[in-house]
Amino acid sequence: MTSFKRQLRRSAALVLVLTACSVSAAAEAQNSARRARIDIAAQPMDRALEQVARQSGNDILFTPTAVAGLSAPALSGEFDTETAVRRLIVGTSLNVTRDAAGALIVRPRSAAAVGTLPAAPEDAPAGDDIVVTAKFSNGVERALDVKRNADSISDSIVAADIGKLPAFNVAEALQRVPGVTIVREAGEGQFISVRGLGPNFQAVTFDGMPLAYNENIRNSGQSGRQFRLQVLPATLIDSIVVTKSPTADLVENGIGSTVDIRLIKPLNRDSFVAATAFAGYEERTDTVNPNGSLSASWRNADKTFGIVGGVSYSKREVQFDRVRGYWQDLAIPGLGTVKAPGDFQPYLEQENRERISGVIGVQWRPAPNLEFDIDGLYSRFNNETYERRLTYYIAGQIARLDRATAVVEDGRLVAGTIRGARIRNYSEYLDQSHENMQLNGTVRLDLGGWRIEPRVSYARARSDLDTPIQRVQYRTADGAGGDLTFDFRGIRDDARIKVLQTSLDLTDPSKMRYESFAVRPINSEDQDKTGVLNISRDVDLGGDGFRFTRVAFGGQYSDRSRDYQRRDRSTTQLRPGTTQTGAFLGFPVPANAFDQSIAHFQRWTNVDWGLFNSAYVLNGEFDGVNPRASDLAPTAADLQNSYRIGEEIVAGYGRVDFASSVSTIPVTGNVGLRYVRTSTAVDGTTVSPVLGANGRVTTEVTPLTTRAHYAEWLPSANANFKITDGVQFRLAAARTMTRPSLSELRNSINTNSVTVTSIFNEGAAALRDPSINLTAAAGNPNLRPYTSWNLDASFEWYFPRFGAFTAAAFYKNISDYIASDFETRSLAFAVRDGTTLPVDVLVATPTNVGDAKISGLEFGYTNKLPFGLGVTATATFATSKLELNLAGRGVQNAGMQGVSDISYSITPFFESGPFEINASYTYRGKYLTDAGATVTSLPTIEDVVGNYQDAFGIVDMGASYQIRQNVEAFVQATNVLNARQISYAGTRDDVSEIHTFGRSFNFGLRAKF
Repeated sequence: MTSFKRQLRRSAALVLVLTACSVSAAAEAQNSARRARIDIAAQPMDRALEQVARQSGNDILFTPTAVAGLSAPALSGEFDTETAVRRLIVGTSLNVTRDAAGALIVRPRSAAAVGTLPAAPEDAPAGDDIVVTAKFSNGVERALDVKRNADSISDSIVAADIGKLPAFNVAEALQRVPGVTIVREAGEGQFISVRGLGPNFQAVTFDGMPLAYNENIRNSGQSGRQFRLQVLPATLIDSIVVTKSPTADLVENGIGSTVDIRLIKPLNRDSFVAATAFAGYEERTDTVNPNGSLSASWRNADKTFGIVGGVSYSKREVQFDRVRGYWQDLAIPGLGTVKAPGDFQPYLEQENRERISGVIGVQWRPAPNLEFDIDGLYSRFNNETYERRLTYYIAGQIARLDRATAVVEDGRLVAGTIRGARIRNYSEYLDQSHENMQLNGTVRLDLGGWRIEPRVSYARARSDLDTPIQRVQYRTADGAGGDLTFDFRGIRDDARIKVLQTSLDLTDPSKMRYESFAVRPINSEDQDKTGVLNISRDVDLGGDGFRFTRVAFGGQYSDRSRDYQRRDRSTTQLRPGTTQTGAFLGFPVPANAFDQSIAHFQRWTNVDWGLFNSAYVLNGEFDGVNPRASDLAPTAADLQNSYRIGEEIVAGYGRVDFASSVSTIPVTGNVGLRYVRTSTAVDGTTVSPVLGANGRVTTEVTPLTTRAHYAEWLPSANANFKITDGVQFRLAAARTMTRPSLSELRNSINTNSVTVTSIFNEGAAALRDPSINLTAAAGNPNLRPYTSWNLDASFEWYFPRFGAFTAAAFYKNISDYIASDFETRSLAFAVRDGTTLPVDVLVATPTNVGDAKISGLEFGYTNKLPFGLGVTATATFATSKLELNLAGRGVQNAGMQGVSDISYSITPFFESGPFEINASYTYRGKYLTDAGATVTSLPTIEDVVGNYQDAFGIVDMGASYQIRQNVEAFVQATNVLNARQISYAGTRDDVSEIHTFGRSFNFGLRAKF
């Protein structure tokens, strides 16, 4: 904690110093949006040339002294870069030529005017710095251009050049946007949260059309509307726009935001070929892997046909470890009732991640008023995972505690030795693949001033287990686990356990008894078919004080589906003639496992998955242990765990844009109304234990289809007050909607996998184990959507040369919040002997039982000094309140999952000639989480303890050097300070997880031709 505070103070001091140094440069901004056409205002010449470079995607070289004091006229239309520059410099003493590499050079016609500018930039005399676009700051400023000219309150991340988003996947690029925080998996960004609302509340689109969502098949937890952003490489993306206040024509707006991922448009750029190649080094695994991307764009001489495409490949071998546990009140003879550690698990994961992605875009403009666009995306993300765990049973063996060794501090048992422990050696293996494919088609037609735009898209997301989840469990006999010594003193401050080890030799397989080998195939497929029609026209209706400038209307139809199939098998057996030996539990665990989270730990061996996969089969069903779900006939339990969902969406909207004024302040904006009707059909199965006349319990299987529908009116309004050319103020109000997660709608109940296996193998005897988990998660096909009334205000001050200061306030009043309610149900469990065992299980069911309020402030600051030192910084402050109306308990306050009181990002950077470097510190305050993959909050009622992710900060760095005009070398480092994440239950004294994922480095080359 002390080191964290020190880092926080240093970071705050850094941003204050940079702010003080650069605030004197603040004044009015004069930049413009990057669009299909070049569109800039009248402004100083240097600024105009930089904007043409950004909007055209071409480098323009000039010296500051050559254009000093010159002004450029406004320019609007479709131009090639050279023509645009000639329009800007007409009537001046400037001239434009091209060098051998095709870059434009702007120089005086008369060398005597400002000094001779040589023919090539490398011959420039000392003291004349050539201004070259496409550095880190260029991408930052293009993002400010997009924000400034948007129709509503939004933020964005824009590539400084091809393949130069400041990250290697889309989620990590977004963490620098105000209000955006990311959810990491093994240190890599996976999902995003916006303004305190989790991934489920963000609508993600691809060039404006809905994406299909991957299921979470890694741990059998359920998700539903969170797009796994880690499957998309940043190297193939041009920009990402986060819209925070919607307009009526926006497809799939969410309560949190709409995140639109955009590709390059080939008719907007000159032809190019760009390549990136780099090696990725992982510190924890000490491995180096190849990564790279190749993209190209071409357009014909008439600029009527263009095509862009790219491929990206990445590979990582990562290792991360978690130490997981819990604390509980225990009555211990001689010590009384104390808070004592429960069962603690060192939990190691090794992953081989491989991603291949491709994009394609085609533009054809056969006539000035007609255009055809096709955009395509494909990504396949494979993740082979080895999960290895030890379980040190403490709470269940506390009767064997040697009281002479016990250390109690402030009513907590923090250290001691158990004489005769019990140890579990457990492992999981799976090879998962997430495949995403999308194809968008758009026609743009202009007829007599009417713009008609029909759009269609098809999206598919498959989440499969090429190797199903395989689980093997070994345990010692009760009391045969040696002497277990633990010491948790100082764990809160050090994020490290002093001692967790047993006197038992855990490298000797003979000390462990084999108990079970279970297999779980899961295959899930989502599809989305959407059609959209947009019709708009510019108008000029009204008087001098208020005019309508544009009308738009249209509609949407979407047909979505999910097919989720799961099978569970504990019927594994050895092949005839095969025996299990000690080698099956003889795989050595890496020596550096838990080296940062447990000071005194012990070596151990774990499951050899190659031996298990070659030696076992599924009895009578499958020759081997690698089936797909479709290879196995479903049992009653399988039917209960599987489901199909169909969702039909019909929407229509109308929007009008206006222009007015308040006193002398021009005001522009839009108002609109969207109507959305959603119909769902959910197929599932209920399984119940039934007592027969003979006293034998049997299983009753009942297929069930549930149909539901709901409709919502979603008004929106946005107004932009242009106080000066560089200062504007926005107001927005809207009603938004987020549909329930697809998994929350399911007709199924999912029980704990270890519990299912234990009851199958042991029957009723398994229930005598005090550590058995008798909980389950169910769905609810009758859920209503979340709806929210939102108010937003934004102040934006753009500086004349570079940068801006922005501040925004937001308020969301959410109705029909979905949270888990709990009830005990009798569920049917299969036993190996063919009988059915009814067991009472606590089932969590999602229910519309809450109302939530979120409010907060966002700040953004970007500036750069003339000598190249700059900073971009963001900060978000949020508060939330959740009230749950729980059955039998009345209205209770609850913690709202995923909301941090404070989050911020500080990125200082320095650019000088061919060299640039940037560092980023991203911090997120503590927030409520949960132990699984559910996306709703857990109510903080007396029998449920809130689980928290502690505050966490991470430092990333990047640097590059331009070897030649079109070639640069770069290096990037992630988690430079080797930060670890800490979780706790209830209070910080009850540490429940220490997560270590280490550093990673990338170093390579970029080239563009």
